[in-house]
Amino acid sequence: MDDANVPSRDWVCNYYSIGLPLGEGQGDVAALLRHVADSIDALRADGSVEILGLNYSAGEVNEFGEWPRMVVFYAVEG
Repeated sequence: MDDANVPSRDWVCNYYSIGLPLGEGQGDVAALLRHVADSIDALRADGSVEILGLNYSAGEVNEFGEWPRMVVFYAVEG
C-alpha cells in the first residue's frame, strides 16, 4: 500500500490495565467487572471519553489463584 493513500488519524488510543488487589478474592471476575465499570465512570467524570475496547486476561496465577486483569482502551473526545 502506498503511504500517500493511508488516511490520516488525528486521535490517540489510550489504555490502562486494572485488576483487583492481590489476595483473597482477587479472582472474582464479577467484582473485577464492577471495578472496571467504576474506573470507567471515574474516567468519564474527568472529561468526555469514548471506550474503544476491553481486553480480559486470566494468565497470571499466584498463591491466591488466578489473578485476572482487564485492559481498557479509550480515546479522549474533543
